[in-house]
Amino acid sequence: MKRILAILLAMMMLLTLLAGCQSDKAEDDKKDDAAATEKEDTADKKEEEPADDGAAEDIPEEKEVKTIEWLGFEFHNYPYAAADAVEFETYKQFMELAENEYGLIIDWSTVDQSAYLTTINGLLAAGDLPDSYCGSFFPGDVFSSVVQNGGFAAMDDVLAYAPECAPLFAEGGPLAYAKAWQMMEDGNWYTVRPGNNTATSMNIASDTLTQRVPFQVHGVYALAIRQDWLNKLGLALPTTTEEFQEALVRFNQEDVNGNGANDERYVAHIGTNSMYAGTAQWFGLPYGNMVENPGTGKIETPYIMEGYKPWLTYMNGLYNDQVVYNNDGGSVWQYSVYCAGNYASAFCVMNDNLWATQTGDPDSDYEPMPLIQAVEGIKPRYIVQEAVAGGVGFTFNSECDLDAAGRFMDFLHSEKYYYLKAYGIEGVAWDWTEDGLIQKYTLPEEQDGYKGAGGLWLDFNAFPDVGIANVWGLGNVLYDSVQDALDAGECYTEKFMTEEEWKESVGYNGEGPAPSRKTLQYITEFGEEQFEPAGWYNFLTPLTNEEVVIDAQYRSDLNTYLLELSTTAITGQISIDEVDEKLQYAYDNLGMQECLDVAQARYNRFLVAMGMDPIE
Repeated sequence: MKRILAILLAMMMLLTLLAGCQSDKAEDDKKDDAAATEKEDTADKKEEEPADDGAAEDIPEEKEVKTIEWLGFEFHNYPYAAADAVEFETYKQFMELAENEYGLIIDWSTVDQSAYLTTINGLLAAGDLPDSYCGSFFPGDVFSSVVQNGGFAAMDDVLAYAPECAPLFAEGGPLAYAKAWQMMEDGNWYTVRPGNNTATSMNIASDTLTQRVPFQVHGVYALAIRQDWLNKLGLALPTTTEEFQEALVRFNQEDVNGNGANDERYVAHIGTNSMYAGTAQWFGLPYGNMVENPGTGKIETPYIMEGYKPWLTYMNGLYNDQVVYNNDGGSVWQYSVYCAGNYASAFCVMNDNLWATQTGDPDSDYEPMPLIQAVEGIKPRYIVQEAVAGGVGFTFNSECDLDAAGRFMDFLHSEKYYYLKAYGIEGVAWDWTEDGLIQKYTLPEEQDGYKGAGGLWLDFNAFPDVGIANVWGLGNVLYDSVQDALDAGECYTEKFMTEEEWKESVGYNGEGPAPSRKTLQYITEFGEEQFEPAGWYNFLTPLTNEEVVIDAQYRSDLNTYLLELSTTAITGQISIDEVDEKLQYAYDNLGMQECLDVAQARYNRFLVAMGMDPIE
């Protein structure tokens, strides 16, 4: 009743105290499942009650059982809500694990994601926040204010009570990046960004590139083209910008998809924030505005880089040839929408996902293109997705029991938690094989209660959805180079398959190496020591009070202005000659330099926390 009254009171206070707050968007994390063998047993497994492993006996008798209050949210994009999952065996074992091995009872409740920000704002105004909740939903100014007012528990204080997981966040630990990512100006961190990461990664550092975090072996985003259409017209795989343009024009003019319309086109995302994920890489540009170069540490923005105007000129040529459209598509991850009509000549995506795409043509064959150097003296790039990232951040109330919070952290980062989330109930949903791998079983829907919780019901509802494959995942390996990954049989060894087994599993009808392997080969052919990737993830730390003011004053209008600058130049509404004048306007009136300085300062805090040198 107290909580209900607090929320009602807070809703009224929000009308004046917190109007206009907007939620921080969680990172688009395209989550990678932990690797497992694909020897699936389609027979129903007997619904067995898991054996008592005596875990409760491991708890010292004098250890007091404590309770932590957790307020979660639900996306409603998974088959089951948390309330439906309470009868699932996986849910029961999660709760038994927390109580029997960590002396912790999780008292949880949820609200719909759409109402979450409003709810926690209301609880903040009423002074009745729970022990733990997703504080990263707060806008930057509110988050900074809570920090300044001592509302969050410092995570180092919490980890002092978490002996199992604290080493994971220590310098050199697999989750050290997560601590660095949330480092504040005062040297403390207050938010846990649960990992969205993979067990298999590679190091592509060189004499000229200092790597901040490893890269996924399968994480390259090359521009992919319809190889079957090239074959149909007798064209070779393009290796220059001119050849690519010629192929797009011929696809369109010769109606290569045979539907009677000249609708074949490169889905380039013009007019959206994803427009830099394709041909812009050939001109040495990053994937977006004010993002860090993962090797040099310098904040990059395409608008002031040498390749920007040549790229605008090239894209304007494609637009005039009617082989790209304005406002065609959104995020590069929503690739199936673009291909369903069988009109996409080319598009950019993590390359093995090409084979999860329904194009409307069972014979379609999208293949990644090699690195193309568009401008002499400018290195071409691939976007490469890092092996670690972070999901929605959760926090602890400074008034909570730090011992209970520490136990919560140990529970969430435990090996048993990981296997319950990834695979479900051992002996029913999966078993260990003699060679130390996992054999997953295909269970019918009526046995959903025995399946892994990830992707089925756990989505920050009953407790945070922590992904720690780089801690507990099978086959954890960091290759010293791209070539070492190739020599080991990647990108398919990580799936516990051979390349041929992978091809068979997806019905691959292309020629030569499979797509992700092709992109790694392209990097080695280009010269691994010369390759400078564009990172996919962003590791900017939270805003300080001063940075909040600058960001609020300029950033939104600046982003809109710069996006419109690119769009209008590509579509010919302004000439390329006008770009410099319009950029000067952004410096003079829209705080462009101030925003660049803020972004660099935020990233410098990450670099310093990672033991690396800041950029002056």
